Amino acid sequence: MKNEFVTLNHIQTHVITYGDPFNCNGKDVIVCITGNPGIPDFYIEFADELHKSTGLPLCIIGHAGHDVVPDEASSILKGQEHLFDLDGQIKHKLQLIDSYVDKQSKLHLIGHSIGSWLILELLKDNENLTMRLKSVNLLFPTLQKMAETRNGKFLNGFLRNLHNFVLLLFVLVHLLPSVIVKFLIAIYLKVYALPSHYSEYILKFLNPNVGEKVLFLAYNEMDRVKSLNVEAINKIKHLTNVIYSKTDNWAPISYMEDLYKYQPELTMKQVDIDHAFVLKSSETTAEMVMQFIKTKL
Repeated sequence: MKNEFVTLNHIQTHVITYGDPFNCNGKDVIVCITGNPGIPDFYIEFADELHKSTGLPLCIIGHAGHDVVPDEASSILKGQEHLFDLDGQIKHKLQLIDSYVDKQSKLHLIGHSIGSWLILELLKDNENLTMRLKSVNLLFPTLQKMAETRNGKFLNGFLRNLHNFVLLLFVLVHLLPSVIVKFLIAIYLKVYALPSHYSEYILKFLNPNVGEKVLFLAYNEMDRVKSLNVEAINKIKHLTNVIYSKTDNWAPISYMEDLYKYQPELTMKQVDIDHAFVLKSSETTAEMVMQFIKTKL
């Protein structure tokens, strides 16, 4: 595993790689696009398992502005909003694939949550990318009517109205002595039976610059993610595996049923796994993804 910082669509970005996806002599490459928050560290266990089981070079990319990076200019939202909204995130991911991933390689794309929506948008207007595809895995995908979901209604109807207060909370937490913050995080991890090393990842999320971008993108998702991208779905119907959770407040099973009506040729599966699968079900999810990728090698 290697941590790299590359500039994508003018924003310095933390990318995690396995093998050498940027120079692998045309070997197939897996590209994993995270959900929101787009902090790639949360996907390390998932990627570890996937790289180990497939042997393929792999790259995890989060979202522009969703990580702590050395370049301070990459953390400024005001005047650069277009770099951090959904359109900016599409350009961000496209530049990674076009400018960094080995140009001779075929691709296995994985999208989690909003990462799935981004994949469909990438494919809609980029035929060259579609031609490079060997498989697509959409994990707990938020593809339509996000604002109408249970979590969407809470975010849009409550949290969004308290935006300035929430930002203030991020600042106040940031001003607390680090020993207190780490102690509080340790209690949270213990209560929810999560690994202690997640403390480092949560500290990144609690950074005010990161939290600001996470919320900014979330609001944009509420406004933009409304109808299924049927055009893109039809392009990749034979290459795509879609996994839904039976209890998902971002992507309810009824949305899976809607997707099936549009395109019954997709491979689909219902599982009893949380939407944020990376917290407790990385290995189980990686196994399902690996099995599908191997059918497309």
